[in-house]
Amino acid sequence: MTPLTTFTIIFTIVILLLVTEIEHRAVVAMLAAVLSVYFGTAYGLFSFEEIVEMLNLDTVLFIVGILVLFETISESGFFDFLGLYLLNKLGSKSTLLVIVQLTLVTLFSGISSNITVMLIFGAITLKFSEVLGIDAKNTILVEGLQTNVGGILIPISSIPALIIATKTHMTFMKFMRISVPFIISLTVISVLISWILYYRKKSPVREAAERSRKTNVDPWTAVENPSALYRSLLIFSGFLVAIFMSEQIGLRPSFIAFFFVTISFLLSGVDPDKVFQRTDWSIPFFVAGFFIFVGGLERSGVLDKIAEGLVNILYLNPCISAPLLLLICAIISAFIDNIPVVLILYPIVKELVEIMKINPAPFYWALIIGGNLGGNLTTFGSPSVLIGVRLLERNDIEVTMGDYVKICYPIVVIQILASMLLLSLMVSLGLL
Repeated sequence: MTPLTTFTIIFTIVILLLVTEIEHRAVVAMLAAVLSVYFGTAYGLFSFEEIVEMLNLDTVLFIVGILVLFETISESGFFDFLGLYLLNKLGSKSTLLVIVQLTLVTLFSGISSNITVMLIFGAITLKFSEVLGIDAKNTILVEGLQTNVGGILIPISSIPALIIATKTHMTFMKFMRISVPFIISLTVISVLISWILYYRKKSPVREAAERSRKTNVDPWTAVENPSALYRSLLIFSGFLVAIFMSEQIGLRPSFIAFFFVTISFLLSGVDPDKVFQRTDWSIPFFVAGFFIFVGGLERSGVLDKIAEGLVNILYLNPCISAPLLLLICAIISAFIDNIPVVLILYPIVKELVEIMKINPAPFYWALIIGGNLGGNLTTFGSPSVLIGVRLLERNDIEVTMGDYVKICYPIVVIQILASMLLLSLMVSLGLL
């Protein structure tokens, strides 16, 4: 068989395994990497020495550092503290509470793991739903959607954003100049539609709850060590400042991440064993394996064949082609994890825009936004949405795909269409 045929078969098998979820995604990525290395070296497509370059070690190490830092601040109790504090202050005003919750979920997902945020706010929502009369099913599912919206906020908010920002050397300020309008627009859409459909009319239970004002919970009960909380916040703030100024100080993001990981373990008072146990190590293994796999697809010519299917779209006016790419990426990400989708599409888009000599920025943003929002189209396309569904089911609240479509699609579809429109507008105005 030719290298193209062999890698096409590997590509098909890997995609099927990801869709069917027969094996863990990290295991699938490692299998893809092993097969790519074996056949790639056997065919002479690349040498073992070139594998390190294909691995993109700087990006993988940065992801590891970010994950550990996020778990450190989570372990200090910061998210539990702030959530309970706001619930204590706003719990008697259930509509305002829901608006604040959705906003906080979006912001926290921008600086922390989506899964961590979903677990924290899902648990808080369930805890207070009975007292406040809030519909836990509606709220938790919409919170799941917003965790993926938050993945657009800064370059380290989601793995797709991190991959593209790292590869294109996009600074924090340059990234946020584009991301903030999207975040504001998508959050407003989510809050408005949720309020109109689910929270505008008050039930008797909610009215009684608002009169009773029972949510008097001390937020400090969620913090075991206040000193560790303060120190973790100070260290994390320093990390964000250093990342913002990485170009000025001349240090790689991966070094900055590991520097602050070391500082956090030395000074924060958080138990490193607990942080390491809770860190999602499957993500760096998955990304590293897929980097090698994508390198094999590129050397074998598989990506060139996929590119032939996209070239006609990219030849259109960028005001049209970039939103179409966003839609394509979103639809694919609904069924396949957004990380492999972005990893596969990025080198294709990069090569095409270089050949066509057009501005790549609109197409890179199409991948970031489409990859993040696409997971909201199904209950299994996003880990945070899936966790929200499982939280409800463990509390005897059934969530069928029909329920999910009815509750979430009015928000998801409008968010995707609004993103396409906003992207097209930014391109036409020369902002991208």
